[in-house]
Amino acid sequence: MFSDSPVNVVGFNHTETHRKGKIEKSSQYNGLFTEDKSCDTIDVKSIDTQTDAIHNIDIGNVDLVAFNSCLEKGLRFLKTECNDWPKMIGYSETTQKDINDEKTIKVSIKQHPSFGMKNISAISWNCNGDKLMVATGEHCHTQWCNHLNSVFVYSMLDLENSGNTVSNILEVTSCITCLATHPTNEHLITAGLYNGELVICNTNDNMSMVSLEWHSMAVSESLWFVRSDHRVVLVTAGKDGYVCIGTMMSDKIKFTHRICRYLVGIPGKVGIRCFDYSNRHFLVALENGKISSHFCETTRNIKEDQVLEAIKVKTYNGYSLMIENIQFCHKNSTTFIITQFDSTILVYNVYQKEPQKIIFNRKLITRLCWSLENEFIVYVGEDRGELAKINLTNGKTDSIKKFTSCDITAMNINPKRKNIIAIGTMQGDIYISEYEQPFTT
Repeated sequence: MFSDSPVNVVGFNHTETHRKGKIEKSSQYNGLFTEDKSCDTIDVKSIDTQTDAIHNIDIGNVDLVAFNSCLEKGLRFLKTECNDWPKMIGYSETTQKDINDEKTIKVSIKQHPSFGMKNISAISWNCNGDKLMVATGEHCHTQWCNHLNSVFVYSMLDLENSGNTVSNILEVTSCITCLATHPTNEHLITAGLYNGELVICNTNDNMSMVSLEWHSMAVSESLWFVRSDHRVVLVTAGKDGYVCIGTMMSDKIKFTHRICRYLVGIPGKVGIRCFDYSNRHFLVALENGKISSHFCETTRNIKEDQVLEAIKVKTYNGYSLMIENIQFCHKNSTTFIITQFDSTILVYNVYQKEPQKIIFNRKLITRLCWSLENEFIVYVGEDRGELAKINLTNGKTDSIKKFTSCDITAMNINPKRKNIIAIGTMQGDIYISEYEQPFTT
């Protein structure tokens, strides 16, 4: 039963709403326009709840034979319809011995003056695997961002010798949303910012940097990629709905320029949430849950900064409005994976609309790294700070390491020492550890 006394709820005042009447306001959040509406209410004196009504049911009036017949028809219908559904794998778990803490390097940046109340937003190794780049930022914004943030550069040699000295610091005036390192030049860092800027920095040249205004809203992802024709391209995706492709001449950052753009989302309304790139295919997960791949032809004859249309666009059926991660397989570029907010993992072939496999995970997956050696193994950062390995063949999950009282916000596998992983947390801690025995050939 409800009483007629006013009820106060956080963020909503019941007593004031019916006095002021209907109020409308629009707000912008990460590329989506939403309308918040508070409607008129009426005073409610008393209501019979559904629970009260159930107590009054006379079981003698229920036709159990007809009820059983309806259940049987429903089961037959589901059995017929499910034949064409993708294979679903239930969760099974085996516990792997925890990593010895003595072999885990822990570095904290929360004491650094510029860190404050921020989070670790991105982590990346350089191409040689001897430098670790750690970026900071905030995950929730309600207005334009002008927060002071940093990219901290650590030497792996120093960290292994029990040091935690920052060798270089790049400071920017906006939250860092993504981080990428050049595939052949060990000194180049690329940082995407919440205000839409793209910053490229040379850590070996007095931290010289160039700022590129490629996007009008937050940069969702930035990637360096070596194409099959050996050209190195810089690909970015943003909340403004655009995918941008650019090149850099002779490793000189001031000669970086955008070649072309592709409009994938809806400018000002639906932006790009997750993104990955493989040769001439790029994958996109939009903020409304739509998944698509785009086959593009990038030639030397394209007029600079031209807006192009993909040669071929293919859409995929997903099962959630919120995609957390999307990645191509490193060993097989026709296979990609997505993780959803409902803790499911979907494995796709780029040429097929439906997922080949659906795996239900035990917890929310916050970050994902595909194994550099095995196309059937992925490593996931789970809610509440757990690192796990998932076998895509049988759906088996091995719990590798539990990081106490932390939330994993970034993770990256060392490209040279492939049994080393770096993990960043919301609390400002960095963990570098062996997560697997080295693969033998």
